[in-house]
Amino acid sequence: MSYTHRIYICLKDILRLTLPITTAFVAMGMMGIVDTIIVGHYQTDQLAYIGLANSIFMVLFTIPIALLQGVLIKSSQKFGARKFASCGKIYNEGRKYLIILAIIFTLPGLFGETILHLLGQEPNMAKHAGEVLRIFVFSIPFILVYVNSNFFLQSIKRPYVGMYGILAANVLNIIINPVLVYGLLGFPEMGACGSATSTLIVRIFLAVYIQYYIYRMKKNPKLNHRFGLDRSYDTWWNDSKTTRKIGFGNAINTVATNGSFSIVSTFAGWMGPHTMAMYVIMLNVIGMLFMVCFSIAQSTSIVVANNYGKKSREGIIASTIAGYLISFVVIFVLAFIVYLFPTQVFSIFTSDQSLISAINAILGYVLFYIFFDTVPLGIYGALNGRSDVKVPTINQVISFLGISISSCYILAFTYGLGIKGLLLGMSCGGFASLVLNTGRFLYLRYRDNKYGLK
Repeated sequence: MSYTHRIYICLKDILRLTLPITTAFVAMGMMGIVDTIIVGHYQTDQLAYIGLANSIFMVLFTIPIALLQGVLIKSSQKFGARKFASCGKIYNEGRKYLIILAIIFTLPGLFGETILHLLGQEPNMAKHAGEVLRIFVFSIPFILVYVNSNFFLQSIKRPYVGMYGILAANVLNIIINPVLVYGLLGFPEMGACGSATSTLIVRIFLAVYIQYYIYRMKKNPKLNHRFGLDRSYDTWWNDSKTTRKIGFGNAINTVATNGSFSIVSTFAGWMGPHTMAMYVIMLNVIGMLFMVCFSIAQSTSIVVANNYGKKSREGIIASTIAGYLISFVVIFVLAFIVYLFPTQVFSIFTSDQSLISAINAILGYVLFYIFFDTVPLGIYGALNGRSDVKVPTINQVISFLGISISSCYILAFTYGLGIKGLLLGMSCGGFASLVLNTGRFLYLRYRDNKYGLK
């Protein structure tokens, strides 16, 4: 098989996964946007409560999701090696692991008011946001059930199951949310707590829906046997050591990237409310593009993991190149849309023309950051797909908690570049991640050629 043909096959495999995974990611993000719109039109104070609760909740549910990422990678590797029954074994190990994670990350949220007090929030804000957070955290076990099941289904090339579920969940959320927020159809008027309750109901629906699908697979003797859905052992903790190791790396990466964004947000806050508003709007736009490119990176991880499971060195390179080709095309198209229609894009988030004009004036810096925010995802995803954890994780910590934060501070304050300095500083972090992880990938390629694939 020629190298070009191999890349073509990988392109098809990644594209086949990218559409449903991207749709699911965007739909998941839309749920939060719908919540914000409905509560924002209800009452400004209630919007503040849900926003503050979300700032804590995001940490409590993104870290365990990252810790479960190993299920996707290891199961994809076993699928590529045609050890299909091991996929179900890894899924069942994930089911037990998520119980531990659900307990660890749900309990702190039950004391949300105390946490918010310790973070310096005023008593009234802490009280009401704490109530919202308590409702939010009860959805964590259901999120993890859905994520673990969806990772398993993605690894065995059934990504559309999760996509259909999240699309249905969005429709359900649009129906239930205003009813509970405004107190329609005889229900009590709950404001932000009503929106949080709607989110809880929707996530219970997602968990039940995807578990029912897997239950149907179990009831099918052929599928049950093929994918080892009845395989579960008392030694699951030791058996899942590598899976957890991959998850730890992803969790540290999540903490590093989210932590750097939080610290840089603080820098923006020091520059005043106008700059902070600009920063929030830009991050919302960049975040939408990031979700699309992250989905491509996740699809690339799966295909790289398949080839790693086959012990195909050429397949790993071909799938990495294919992932980058797709990413570059998508980034170029999306960034070009922002370049052509900046006012229309940024006005989605604000009607303040002074903010839009100020952002348009630094559009080049925004586009520069978009590129360096999204391009490194591909190489990190490829390394993830071949279970390379320790070095890429260190690279991410250096890039985002070290280089990105220090560059932002120096450029924004020492050199007086303001928000331009923040965008350039974060771009430095992305560039460092790209260089360090590309170097790691090339080293592994050299090692594969010299000593054989390990």
